[in-house]
Amino acid sequence: MLSLERSVRLAAPAEDVWNLIGRFDGVADWHPAVNSLATWQDGPSEVRELNVVGNIRITERQIGRDDDAMSYRYVIVDGPLPVEGYASVLSVTDHGDGTSTVRWACEFRLAGAPEDVAREAIGGIYDAGLQSLIGRFGAA
Repeated sequence: MLSLERSVRLAAPAEDVWNLIGRFDGVADWHPAVNSLATWQDGPSEVRELNVVGNIRITERQIGRDDDAMSYRYVIVDGPLPVEGYASVLSVTDHGDGTSTVRWACEFRLAGAPEDVAREAIGGIYDAGLQSLIGRFGAA
């Protein structure tokens, strides 16, 4: 398994950041690449289908959630990214001084593309989302 992680420290309390990014069905509210999404329940899991820039569809399933720890885990069920076995965690850590850190990390295996291409695709998604949060809350 390969891994990739990005994080950003924001000039906002963790609770404020979590209120924005903590809803699995709310990613379109803060990620600039998400044009729209549909969500539904599948047994105990919430599933979302993202329509992203370029009319690309990605389906993801939430597999874990801890609101007290301000984190959720999800996997990609279907989509064009050159990876398989993709599992990710999005979390917010409070620093107790009015700042917080958002961490977005994943593990995956390659599927049909070299490692640098897969890393660039995922890293670009993470970077765009985190830059959007900096624009909204400011960097600490």
